[in-house]
Amino acid sequence: MGDHPLKMREPLDLLNFFPAVEDKQWQDLIPGDLSWQPIEEIALQPYYRRGASQPSPILDHSGWLIRADVDLENAAAALDAGAETLGFVLPEPTPVPEELPLGKIPLFFRGEGVDLEFIQTLRTKARKKGYEPAQLRGATILPGPQSSRTNLQAATGTGLWTECIDLETWHDQGATHVQEMACGLAQLSDLMAELAPDCSAEHVYFRVPVGERYLLDIARLRALRLCAREVLQAYSVQTHTIPVVGIPSRRYESVLDPDTHLVRQTLQHAAAILGGCNVVVSSGIGSSLRIQQILRHEGRLGTIADAAAGSWMIEHLTDALGRAAWKLFQKIEAAGGLQKATPWIKKEIQHADVQRKTAIYTGKEIIVGINTYLSDQVEQAAPQTNSIAASLEHIRLRAKAIGRTRVMIHGACDHLWLQRLLDLCACTIHPEEADLTVTETSGGFLAQNAQNEAVHLSVGEPFHVAADRLLNLLENHAA
Repeated sequence: MGDHPLKMREPLDLLNFFPAVEDKQWQDLIPGDLSWQPIEEIALQPYYRRGASQPSPILDHSGWLIRADVDLENAAAALDAGAETLGFVLPEPTPVPEELPLGKIPLFFRGEGVDLEFIQTLRTKARKKGYEPAQLRGATILPGPQSSRTNLQAATGTGLWTECIDLETWHDQGATHVQEMACGLAQLSDLMAELAPDCSAEHVYFRVPVGERYLLDIARLRALRLCAREVLQAYSVQTHTIPVVGIPSRRYESVLDPDTHLVRQTLQHAAAILGGCNVVVSSGIGSSLRIQQILRHEGRLGTIADAAAGSWMIEHLTDALGRAAWKLFQKIEAAGGLQKATPWIKKEIQHADVQRKTAIYTGKEIIVGINTYLSDQVEQAAPQTNSIAASLEHIRLRAKAIGRTRVMIHGACDHLWLQRLLDLCACTIHPEEADLTVTETSGGFLAQNAQNEAVHLSVGEPFHVAADRLLNLLENHAA
């Protein structure tokens, strides 16, 4: 028998086998009307190719710490489940349990129960366990009115972080990624100005909510690193890297569709990891913790540093987000710093929040499990108050109390806005028997119950507003 045919061929050289294609040739093939919707006013191209220069990795680390936030009494169980660091909220002064692994792993404390005396207690207990204060790691965020300088001095000689630049403060108000970054940079600048001339970022860290838009979150975290370095260099700070703790965003948390939200959490954790967070937080020791473990051991996400580097879309978004945030940050600085700029920046954030909610509540932006693709199985649960889903989930709970409603439609039964509204109200379209009839009108629909009570539904109005009137009809019929 002769040699295998594959052994007789020359080695394939695919890079040189096909002729090079210039950008103009691609552009000539792309239809002129092909465009992507901008994200936070950042234009996206329909395709990306290698840039003029080779990007260098922004991150110098590949791994991350898996953190579980639990109660003190559940610390041992969290460690047994595989948590590598623990987080605690102490609403009041609380004795530190003897079995807590001080000095062994990073521990994060926040809440009204954390004060200067608490930090001294950690030092004392660490020494009793045979550890030096320098081996204490994690964070102790002091809520009191003392100065940042006092907070940082309290951590002297330890590896604790005592000054948190918390982007969640702005996130919960409805800020965009750009606004969050700009406010965080302004807070960092104000901190360095307060500490000048002895500026140091040794005990400072960022706390960043992650999980609104997967690719944007990765780019935003990378851009934050670059911008923070510029701020520190401006104050001649030698340490140019500030650790980042990624926490799950609750902006789109759906308690009525937990399976859907589990998938969303997977993207949240993956974005935090690929974006370079040093610590990624899991809520408790359940599925959220397992997601991180799967991403590490089976997904191999911590294998190399800055795995997103070289993705031209990510590189473009990193650059665009960084430039936009830096521009807004400079505007804040020109206004005299974050404290003086707070009134107008809050107005800007409020405007962005209204725009986002309007897009979601009218169906212009799809959020799975919140305004479309809803689960039929609705369990009784209290909606998360910080989630945009809350108002829509209150509607779904009202609809569950009424039960499935049969609806007969006269006219455009395939209208997408109407379909989503009926789905939200647990209505099923029935061609013959009906508890409710819906008739198409000019600009909307007329809904009428068996008692001949009717309401008008305007196409494009917020779902929860239209649903409230529709459920009033159904509740009257049920009564």
